[in-house]
Parts: sequence; structure tokens; C-alpha cells
Amino acid sequence: MTTLKPKSTDEDERIEDGLRLLEAVHRCRALGWRTVTVDRLVRIANGHDDKAMPPDPATAPKSKRGTHHR
Repeated sequence: MTTLKPKSTDEDERIEDGLRLLEAVHRCRALGWRTVTVDRLVRIANGHDDKAMPPDPATAPKSKRGTHHR
């Protein structure tokens, strides 16, 4: 399981982390994903794993649409 990095003391960085998670949630809903693992959310929050971010719904292949993705 991925470890969540410590919360930054820099407000701008915390805002960026929050916006990244919010964007991920919007993408998941647009793709029809009903379940997203906590591990994936931690990887998105940490910001170092480009594969963790859901694909852009406008350009995502049909195989990325559905109800559950790790």
C-alpha cells in the first residue's frame, strides 16, 4: 500500500494537492467510475504518479469507462 506523504506547510502546495484530487473525482464521475481505491487516491494526492490520474474523459478509450478501476 502506498504511503501518504506528510501534509505540506505551504498553503499553495496544499491547494494544488486538493485541486488535483478534485480533478480526479470529476474525471472518475465523467468516466462512470463508481469505485476508486484509496491507494489510487493516495498516489494522486502525492502527485508523483501520472498513471494514477484517471484519463481525460474527452479522449479516454472505451476500455477506460466502467464502474471499477485500480
